Amino acid sequence: MTVEYHGRNALVQTEDVAFTFESAENPRDFDKYRSAQETLDWTDQEYLIGNYRVFPYGTNNDLPKVIKDVVQNNSIAPGILKKKSQLIWGKGPQLYTEVIEDNALKRNWVQDKEIQDWLDSWEYLDYLNKAVVDFSNIEGVFTKFNMAKGMRVGRPSVASLEHSSPEDSRLATDLQLLNPKPKYCIVTDWTFKRVVSVTDYKVYALFDMRNPFQYRNAILYSNMYSFCSDYYTVPDIYGSLEWVRRSSAIPMILKALSKNSINLKYHVISPARFWEEKKGELEKKAEQNGEKYQDSDLIKYKTEYLRQVSKVLSGAENTGKFWHSIKYATVEGHKIFEEGWEIKEIKQNIKDFVASQISISDQANRMVAAGVGMHPALGGAGESGRSDSGSEQLYALKNYLLTGIDIPEQIIMKAINYALKLNFPGKDFKLGFYHMAPEKEEDVSEKKRIKNN
Repeated sequence: MTVEYHGRNALVQTEDVAFTFESAENPRDFDKYRSAQETLDWTDQEYLIGNYRVFPYGTNNDLPKVIKDVVQNNSIAPGILKKKSQLIWGKGPQLYTEVIEDNALKRNWVQDKEIQDWLDSWEYLDYLNKAVVDFSNIEGVFTKFNMAKGMRVGRPSVASLEHSSPEDSRLATDLQLLNPKPKYCIVTDWTFKRVVSVTDYKVYALFDMRNPFQYRNAILYSNMYSFCSDYYTVPDIYGSLEWVRRSSAIPMILKALSKNSINLKYHVISPARFWEEKKGELEKKAEQNGEKYQDSDLIKYKTEYLRQVSKVLSGAENTGKFWHSIKYATVEGHKIFEEGWEIKEIKQNIKDFVASQISISDQANRMVAAGVGMHPALGGAGESGRSDSGSEQLYALKNYLLTGIDIPEQIIMKAINYALKLNFPGKDFKLGFYHMAPEKEEDVSEKKRIKNN
């Protein structure tokens, strides 16, 4: 029997049986097994580190990592989010002033050498690029203010801004305070895989515009407010993670079908707790034998156990394949989530099966685009086999520029515009993203049309 692993997934093949299965060392890492209402309730969960109470970002304090893993393993979500970042960026950051002309708010784009020299001194484009990507994925940006060592023109100033990864940054407060309002930002590897010990962390005060130069370094968390959510933003893509996972799973299913040239005959569902308990038994056995438990021990056990299942299902009357997935259950309050082994026969109809999977994939792609706030015509997630018309793309772009740019720009530019106000109080300039107004091709001169450029 051969086993081809793809992260937590695998494709298993014997002489007359093939199946795929999915498992987890800790099923609670898969928030798909819990309801959205339960996983979004992080208020009562706190982490203690040193003399600080840390407010977790997600049920397991790993929401940024969950989103990163789910998105980057998908075929379409990274492209949609990159397109969203590109639309926010437009032609790039430029200085401007705001004026009201003919009862309409307008921007006058300007250039200023003194401000530009300061921006160029700390690679502001790289910082803003990371801020745009963070906002597109998780709708929040962590920025560290680095204050100048000396005095600038007789007053303190901001030397530079620095991007802080949302995967490593967490809001916190003093351990003894009952007030839950965050006062600090603690930066470390919260998986503690890249640091020496749990004491390897940095603490920064939160930036306060009313007293900006109180600390040499401070962190500002600028974010989109989520309704009734404490501390952090719940990004729109969170509600689409199930669709993203479904979209990512379908290629594996079709790969199993294509590679082995016959239908999946069975769908075998096993309880996640079964594998958790087996892992505990293997860890205990290794400890008793004076050995160190390895993840490969559980993989070896899974392989052998599923081999026995395949023998049962590959008898003379059961020759074929089966799809194996994990079923999990727990009891919380009055809610009961089922668990247990279950075997379902899959009707062998390749054409209908493939067509249904492709249909699900198309719907999943459209839902992913909707979840990140992108029109399918802009995100490339339109109906399969149909190219979105130019007018549809044009009006989708116009609508996005009119309604989808201002708030993201305000959040992304919040830190840098604070710094401009502190460093150049006599200049009423802001930094924003420059966008060119889209036009119909027939309204553009022949030589300037896209097809001729």
